[in-house]
Amino acid sequence: MRFVKLVVLLLILISGGCGYKLATKRANAGEGQTIAVPTFTNSSTTYRVEQRLSESLRRELIQRTRYKVVSGPSGDVLISGEVLRYGAAASTIISGRASSYIISVELKIVVTDTRSGEVLYQNPNMRFQENFEMAPNSSGFVPEEPAAVDRVAGVFAASLVAALINPKP
Repeated sequence: MRFVKLVVLLLILISGGCGYKLATKRANAGEGQTIAVPTFTNSSTTYRVEQRLSESLRRELIQRTRYKVVSGPSGDVLISGEVLRYGAAASTIISGRASSYIISVELKIVVTDTRSGEVLYQNPNMRFQENFEMAPNSSGFVPEEPAAVDRVAGVFAASLVAALINPKP
């Protein structure tokens, strides 16, 4: 029994130094800094889409970086965005009725270092799409569009944070 405990302890000590480490030095990205993500402006006619996108980005930054994320306009880094267009178009029509739609959101994003004024990241035309289906009959109608917008917002936030953490050389 004592031999088994000694072997287990030895294995733990040996495996602790096996050389694994995080793949990026950016694991501590933003530590000790504040990133401001004010609610984006909305140039589309769709109600609250800018709020969903902004909030999704804040959540993603909190989960994947060490920035202190604020919703106001002041911080060490500022992410400003504008919803340029929002569209929903039928993608499948059965018996003269649309059964599925594609929603698309186009945005303009600018990330700025507020101390130096340097633009750290800029994309004047980010586009994301999501498919959603309608219920086959009107009595079973479930509004799926808000959930589809939330999925688009999640994909947008994950894409933007990945681009900020792992920039292309």
